[in-house]
Amino acid sequence: MNTEYKVIVVGGGHAGVEAAWAAANGLGTPNSVALISLDASKIGVMSCNPAIGGLAKGQLVCEIDAMGGVMGLIADATGIQFKVLNTSKGSAVHGPRCQSDRHAYASVAQELIRSRDEIDVIEGTVEELMINNAGARVSGVRLSTGLDRSEIEISASCVVVTTGTFMRALMHMGDVQTEGGRFGEQSATGISKSLNDLGFELGRLKTGTPPRLDITTIQWDELPVESGDDQPIPFSQLTPSGWSLGDVECDQFPRIDQVTCRQSSTCEISHEIIRKNLDRAPMFTGQIESQGPRYCPSIEDKVVRFAQRDSHGVFLEPESHDSDWVYCNGIATSLPADVQDEIIKHMPGCANAKIVQYGYAVEYDMIRPHQIYTTGETRKVRGLFFAGQINGTSGYEEAAAQGLIAGLNAARRALQGDAYKGFSFGREQAYIGVLMDDLVTKTPREPYRMFTSRAEHRLILRADNAPDRLTPIAKDLGLLDTSELGAQRYKLFEARKMILEQGRALLDELRDGDKTIAQRLLNPDFTIEMLRVALEPHLGDQPLSIWRTLHSDKRYEPYIERQLGQIKRNIDLEHRPLPEWIEYDGIGSLRTEARLALSKYKPTTFGQASRLEGITPSDITLLSVLVKRARADRRSLEAN
Repeated sequence: MNTEYKVIVVGGGHAGVEAAWAAANGLGTPNSVALISLDASKIGVMSCNPAIGGLAKGQLVCEIDAMGGVMGLIADATGIQFKVLNTSKGSAVHGPRCQSDRHAYASVAQELIRSRDEIDVIEGTVEELMINNAGARVSGVRLSTGLDRSEIEISASCVVVTTGTFMRALMHMGDVQTEGGRFGEQSATGISKSLNDLGFELGRLKTGTPPRLDITTIQWDELPVESGDDQPIPFSQLTPSGWSLGDVECDQFPRIDQVTCRQSSTCEISHEIIRKNLDRAPMFTGQIESQGPRYCPSIEDKVVRFAQRDSHGVFLEPESHDSDWVYCNGIATSLPADVQDEIIKHMPGCANAKIVQYGYAVEYDMIRPHQIYTTGETRKVRGLFFAGQINGTSGYEEAAAQGLIAGLNAARRALQGDAYKGFSFGREQAYIGVLMDDLVTKTPREPYRMFTSRAEHRLILRADNAPDRLTPIAKDLGLLDTSELGAQRYKLFEARKMILEQGRALLDELRDGDKTIAQRLLNPDFTIEMLRVALEPHLGDQPLSIWRTLHSDKRYEPYIERQLGQIKRNIDLEHRPLPEWIEYDGIGSLRTEARLALSKYKPTTFGQASRLEGITPSDITLLSVLVKRARADRRSLEAN
């Protein structure tokens, strides 16, 4: 086994896969990245909902793809139902989503990882992070591996920790508690202790999962049908033209036979059963003390919080063509097994349904993310990065986005050494930038979930224009230069750019009666299909993403220009740096609340400082004066 790498990634979930892939893209040398997983067969596993994307999450997936990541490719290759959510509203809030074949998803993820010469997969449990230079720099990990749990040390200048829900993880179902971060898998305890010993502030969060049913025991054909879109839209710009890597080929879309889901619901009888058993529900007995996701609550939480409701919708989603399991979307629970049986049998179509895996909750350790930069690197230890649910987020997509950023920056630090300059997105550039900025300026007390409402510039951060915004950045960062997929991606981007330029010119040139097509587009009734019919004779057959971008850019042009102007006006404040050497505790002229917030979060820019809780516009004005004065004093001292 190789024991020296440039980058080590700990954990093989969605954050770990993207971190390893981004690091491989950034390094481009064989055997430079170690991906350490408790079980290599679980890399890329969909622990909970077998779906990718959704509201705001779909935008994240498209951005990951535009930056050379793989989540969009895997979702496209394994999707069994595709649907764009929120289409009744404007394009800024459209959310592409797909339900994936969960077994195929993990298989494709593992095949893609194996296809990279840069990545070595190592099975083992990380027991300790190795630190040198008086605790200032990470140097590798100590892990136990093999049947005899022998310990070895692996060195690297950068380590990315993506442990998901596995740090000191504890599963709950009724009064039964089992160590583990996922059903049938162990907990990771050593790394949690190691981080605590290094002085990191840890927190504790909860997540949950619903029961799975045997589809052959459901009255499937009697339930209302939930279908996907007639014209599926892929996440990746590579998918329409087909792609292949290693043993994975995606030469058509959709690649896998599509499925329909069914709709069911809870009922008043089920709610009464839940109310009578709250004394057996871990989150109400005090057995679970940590906070769960507000926007994806358990069914027992829903029944208590929304007492006026006599039912809650449940989507029955087939998990795979290779199993009979059905995911019950909407009834995550940690109630005892016998109570879950009663809840299910009172759902329409489920009188005889058999539960093949009961729902449960997981409590796990996380790191308070004000301890990281927007690059994912920790403030305490150079070369140590955190990504995914360890930072207090919820969801595959948020985890993958952080993995991409952390893997990219780990590769840059490994290559640049002390000359390293971190890369991060601004809030005006990407949803990924919004995500990272929110994490470092707002300590999550519940799992953080991305929403379009969190992005103040969402009109220009659409899913359809992610390649236009981010692929040139990926090219400049070197993420597209070390793999065949990267080269293909940039070639498609250049072709897309040319077609969009031609299309925009045609919008102003072509006339429909007494108006140009551009003028017709301002009419809300002028659809994307009408635009396609008007331009296709001149541009030829193009992917739907081209028509969507042309349609949205022209329709919302005045609003987009206004938003770009606002960004330009705010750019100085947003990116003006704050020196790390400032000791806010000693600035008596700042309000106490402002000093406490600045000392805790240590913002790197005035923009970040302005978003901290407890900071007012007058605080920012005063801070600007004080920083200018402090810089002048520092220069004077250095000169003497």
